[in-house]
Amino acid sequence: MTVRVLVAIFVSPLFIHSRQQMVVSTFLRKSLYALSFAVLLFLNGFLLHFLVNSGFGKRITSEKESCAPATLGKFGFDERLFSFTEKKIKPGQLFPDLLKDLGLSQEKVGSVMRNLDGAINMRNIRSGSTYTLVSTNECFHPDYLVYELDNARSVVCDLSGKQCPMLIEKQKELRRESAAGTITSSLWQALEDAGVSMVIIDQMEDALATSVDFLHVQEGSSFKLIFDRSWIEGKPSSEGKLLAAYFNTGSTEHHAFLYEVNGKTDYYDVNGRPLRKSFLQAPVRFSRISSGFSRMRFHPVLKFSRPHFGTDYAAPVGTPIMAVGNGVVTAASYTSGNGNFVKIRHNQTYETQYLHMSRFASGIRSGANVSQGQVIGYVGQTGLATGPHVCFRFWKNGVQVDHRKLRFPSGDPLPTSLLSNYFATRDSMMMKLNAIQGSAASVNIKRDVNRS
Repeated sequence: MTVRVLVAIFVSPLFIHSRQQMVVSTFLRKSLYALSFAVLLFLNGFLLHFLVNSGFGKRITSEKESCAPATLGKFGFDERLFSFTEKKIKPGQLFPDLLKDLGLSQEKVGSVMRNLDGAINMRNIRSGSTYTLVSTNECFHPDYLVYELDNARSVVCDLSGKQCPMLIEKQKELRRESAAGTITSSLWQALEDAGVSMVIIDQMEDALATSVDFLHVQEGSSFKLIFDRSWIEGKPSSEGKLLAAYFNTGSTEHHAFLYEVNGKTDYYDVNGRPLRKSFLQAPVRFSRISSGFSRMRFHPVLKFSRPHFGTDYAAPVGTPIMAVGNGVVTAASYTSGNGNFVKIRHNQTYETQYLHMSRFASGIRSGANVSQGQVIGYVGQTGLATGPHVCFRFWKNGVQVDHRKLRFPSGDPLPTSLLSNYFATRDSMMMKLNAIQGSAASVNIKRDVNRS
């Protein structure tokens, strides 16, 4: 017993000391592991920071959760790391087929299409539309597809199907501009040479089409325009809105002022009467009358004389053909003489017909409602035609007549309650038109500092 006590007295401190050493050793080992893990996290964070700031991984899809557009280079991509190939949608090409042609599997095509649902209206995709393929390695299929919705907006689509599409918007602003000049040859050529976009020219013709015969504008006629133009990233675009127009044919002065009533804008004359009449004077723009309405005309194909109860407007193939008034399509068909043609009933009194089309516009079929100025087809040379043109026919009470000899009334004037406000707008624009200085022999563009 004494021996056991003595052994316990001498051995216990050694045992306790050994356990303490083990506890210390375990603590040190765990501390070392924790320190190593912290150092590893720091190194990973430093490496990730280096990669991001050096350009690696800087793609538009890096902001996966918010789908916010990136702001780097072209379409938000670092141009040092990506290559870009611009292409056009082919005739008859559908978006899923386009994706398959890029090498995407059926599963990825489905995923991409689901992601794009709501971002792109597939019915608005037309042949000739521009899209851009973005790649990190041209030897493999592209990583992204960028579809341009318009001049200022594009949708970026991740072709992996893992991320939502993102909208890229360019910087856009409106600038107030004016143009003036005297016609020495062609009105449209003069305006184009001066930098006025076709959109503004179209709006000018729409505003004054029922009062000015633009097909027979004489040399010496003068004009003045005030319009807002969209500038995208500091460059002028074709987009814009005509605010006021003045046209002097030498014998008559014509004015048009844009004014909004109940959320709808239209053009009015100096007295507040709408310029838009029941019918446009011609179904095509930028054309010439190649053959007029006649009781007897030598037919260039049939080689004998017969009545020509219509007006031929010569224009290049593909030129848009517009409905001259509101109405319902009663026929959109083909015959050997008329070629592709559309017939429209406007009311109980008037009908119109448009012959020799190359093709019909989308949605144009029997029973379809159309509005004035809506594109219903495109100039062609189908049927008995020796050259591209549209033969325009006009019926009044079931009898074909020469529409150029008819006079159609304007719509009702503005309500009396709105006239004072309209006259204030008119007078302000009139002062600005009068202040425009135009050259007697050319068209000048003035870009004002005012921006809206």
